[in-house]
Amino acid sequence: MRYRSFHALLLAFTHNVLAQGVTEALFLADLPQVLTASRIATSPLDAPAPVTVIDQETIRASGFTEIHDVLRLVPGYLVADWPKGSPMVVNHGLGDAYPNRLLVMVDGRSVVNPATGAVDWQDLPLRLEDVERIEVVRGPNQASYGAGAFQGVIHIITREPGADTGVGLILSRGRHDFADHYVRLGKSAQSVDWRLSLSSREATNFRDLKRFTHSYQEEIQHQGVYGQLVLRPVSDQEWLLSAGLSRGEDWVGSTLKPDEEPYRTRRQEQYSIRLAWHKHYAPGSQLSLEYGRFQRSKRETAVLSRQIGAITIRAPVAEDLDASRDALELQQIHAWADDVKAVWGVSLRQDRAESERQLYGLGTVRATPWQVFANLDWRFKPDWLLHIGGTLERHPQSHPLISPRLALNWTLSPGQSLRFSAGQGYRATTLAETHAREVIRYLGPSLGGLPTGSIVDLGTWAIQRLQPERTRFVELGYVGRHPAYGLVLDTRLFSQLHQRYVDDRSCTVGTDCPFPVPADYLRPSGLGPDKADYFYNSGGIRTLGGDLALDWRHPILGRVLVSHAITRIRAGAGTDRDTERTAPRHATSLLWSLPLPTGFSASLGYYRVGDMMWLNDGDVQSSYERVDFRLAKHLGGKGSEDELALTLQNATGEHMEFRQNHTVQRQAFLTLRLTW
Repeated sequence: MRYRSFHALLLAFTHNVLAQGVTEALFLADLPQVLTASRIATSPLDAPAPVTVIDQETIRASGFTEIHDVLRLVPGYLVADWPKGSPMVVNHGLGDAYPNRLLVMVDGRSVVNPATGAVDWQDLPLRLEDVERIEVVRGPNQASYGAGAFQGVIHIITREPGADTGVGLILSRGRHDFADHYVRLGKSAQSVDWRLSLSSREATNFRDLKRFTHSYQEEIQHQGVYGQLVLRPVSDQEWLLSAGLSRGEDWVGSTLKPDEEPYRTRRQEQYSIRLAWHKHYAPGSQLSLEYGRFQRSKRETAVLSRQIGAITIRAPVAEDLDASRDALELQQIHAWADDVKAVWGVSLRQDRAESERQLYGLGTVRATPWQVFANLDWRFKPDWLLHIGGTLERHPQSHPLISPRLALNWTLSPGQSLRFSAGQGYRATTLAETHAREVIRYLGPSLGGLPTGSIVDLGTWAIQRLQPERTRFVELGYVGRHPAYGLVLDTRLFSQLHQRYVDDRSCTVGTDCPFPVPADYLRPSGLGPDKADYFYNSGGIRTLGGDLALDWRHPILGRVLVSHAITRIRAGAGTDRDTERTAPRHATSLLWSLPLPTGFSASLGYYRVGDMMWLNDGDVQSSYERVDFRLAKHLGGKGSEDELALTLQNATGEHMEFRQNHTVQRQAFLTLRLTW
């Protein structure tokens, strides 16, 4: 009887607080405006594409320290790391060591490697502490951004320079030589704001314990600086300047495979700059002109040992790559009326790459694509919003590409809407897919008829004019706010047809490879057939699925974020059947954060990914579960960000990612955060 009375009292109290506290404090305000879906700021209820927003509160509660890890919270997005290169992020499958079907931007400027089309996540010059929020489009978005947004868009939006004044310091130390240091400074004035951050990170991400499950070593040392400046000479105009530089030096290798993966140093440097002018000439209307430059270089030298009879040949291999991009964009957003808004613009860029190892004998290769884009939002009835948009672009070695999209949003109630959208888009080939000529040259002294400088092995070659990949998609989505329950729900069903999928195929040099053998190729005898690869357009792929994102807030039980994705891939004729396994049937994430008495807060993260496969350098990835835990003590008064936190990652045990012998370790670290 006492239990029933207490239970009834608790329910009544919870319902009263929920009805008053949650509804008034959390749900009277509008949902955060999103920019990335159509380039026009709008509510997620009115967006033409599904958008997940990862805010500062979520980033802090997750306990993650790197940007790519936070994307584990987005339904459908798959994240993995490996010691031989950058972490990988893909959306609903088709991932390999260098995924190139996502557009990743920082404040509207691409940070995608122009040569490979991938993102070097660990070398981004900014840190999570520099990020205000991350907007993630969970489906194709070429109508707004062109051929780079084939699987979706990850838009990293940094903090306004005037938002952080004074000094902030973050120090983290933990297991496996983990040391993460960050300091930022900022000042705000009437006509100028600036912000500067410096960071340093050291960690042993993978350990070589001389056994199959722990056979690779990766020790990283990265430093970065990121600065922002905003000038407002007059009230309706502003100039923005941001620049970032990162440098890294890693120690990688394997004792179990000294011939293939000898220990060596990997060095990389990445630089970016953005200069923008914005003029706000009317409410909801803006004219902007932006220039951006991205530059990256990588150097890695190894010595590969090969036994030929009684002779051992040691071939030094220099892994080199220099890539850069210059981009210029003019954009206008115009509000014709409260119910009609439009955006249009033009952009021109030049991509460059140079590599003696991967682009042998070609010097610097270039591409100069251009793009025209436009989107229109028209609320032709109070409950109906029509989106019409598209992009016209031209890339080298392809005909003009037109990527249209039509979306219709129906407002069911002031807090709920249904979205239907359909469209078509492309992915243009990268500089590597267009020009690749990968070789290994023998650089030692002449030995047994093997002259210095001879090519002794061939890798992947581009031998034919590839057609751009094409996707056609249709989806039905629902977004709803339910204040009475403290709930926001975002879910969708989709179908995508992926055509002219670019894959690589193995061949025997001098026999069935469809490219001529280089004149200086000299294969030493005794090694057997020499294999190489070449790019080609395969068949089609059909992806069907659905995803769900749930955000629930309760005044007593805290905040719960849940995401779940269901994916089914079917490969058509002429396409590798392994593509069907590149997405798990089910993938789930959960983040629960809870304020505790006396200034404490706790959060629990749970991540489950089903069986899947990573292509090319990857392998079968068995299903795994990961549990993270974070406990923090707030040190300052109300509104202060000062805290001391303990974070445990992979608390329930290690798991494999990308390959069966790449073990993601348990990790524990302390973080001190101070501001003044």
